Amino acid sequence: MPWVRSSPLGLGLGLALGAASPAAATSPVELRPVRAELTAVAGLSVELTPNCRAQVLAELTEGRRLGEGCRADRELVGRALVRRQDAFGFVERREVDLARLRLVLGVARRCRQWPLRDPDRDVLRRTDVDEAGCRLRRHQGELSLVLIDRAGRRHEPLPPVRADRDGRVSVRFGAVDRALRALGKGSLDGYARLELGDGGWAGHVDLDELLRLRADWHLTWLQRGRGAPGLFVVQHPRHPRADTARTLAADAALARQERDAERVEEGELPPQVFLDRYPRSPYRRRVEAWMRARARRQDEPQRPERPASAAPGGGRRGGTTGGMGP
Repeated sequence: MPWVRSSPLGLGLGLALGAASPAAATSPVELRPVRAELTAVAGLSVELTPNCRAQVLAELTEGRRLGEGCRADRELVGRALVRRQDAFGFVERREVDLARLRLVLGVARRCRQWPLRDPDRDVLRRTDVDEAGCRLRRHQGELSLVLIDRAGRRHEPLPPVRADRDGRVSVRFGAVDRALRALGKGSLDGYARLELGDGGWAGHVDLDELLRLRADWHLTWLQRGRGAPGLFVVQHPRHPRADTARTLAADAALARQERDAERVEEGELPPQVFLDRYPRSPYRRRVEAWMRARARRQDEPQRPERPASAAPGGGRRGGTTGGMGP
């Protein structure tokens, strides 16, 4: 799938173009949060059965179904609460991996009742808005990026990304990290969560979990002989298997020092470069011994070569041993 667009300021938070799909909203739409206000719910002139009242009020204010019962009361209040002009954002498809998040987003309008999320979901899905009898269109517009730090504070230093006409949007985590660093707002590792859309209507990414997954994958590649173990230790010092990476880093350092010691002996690397590069290497003595042996060879006087005629038993060129004729 080609990724051909980028967000404002060139942050590289790419947008994807896909195949043909239902028509997208052509004008900006203000999306309502799925959590209803308690005052609005309590002010409805709707009579509920006593055993369902508390549950239905909790469902509407939390924006999610809390059980299978009380369906009739839920629908009764939902029809009284929703208005014709209300619009809700929903997620039709979501894919996340170690590098990026990809979404297909929609807008639900003219719902017959108030849509509620599935109990196990943090966003409205297509099944939820279908059940509420809404008319569906693809979302085309801006999507805010909100970062939550580990103290719970919310930050919005980056411009929003924009969904294309097919409701598709892609957020590359590496691009977000580079953008934060360029703005002097730290790095992605310094935040706990990334929320998409006002109130997180398009979902969120657990950045701590993403960091753990990326660290696990990094370590897997290191154990296959790929990458730099020392970099893993620097990036993930508190990882449960950081000691494994430290062992790999030590082994790699020793192997590199051994190769460089062999290069010294073969004349490919100046010995002083080795000594400066590895001040605490166990191969220093080997290199120093090689240097002393080379110095002794250079100090030994050169013996003159004997002429061929002076060799023992030598005679005239072509003569026989002892110089005797036939």
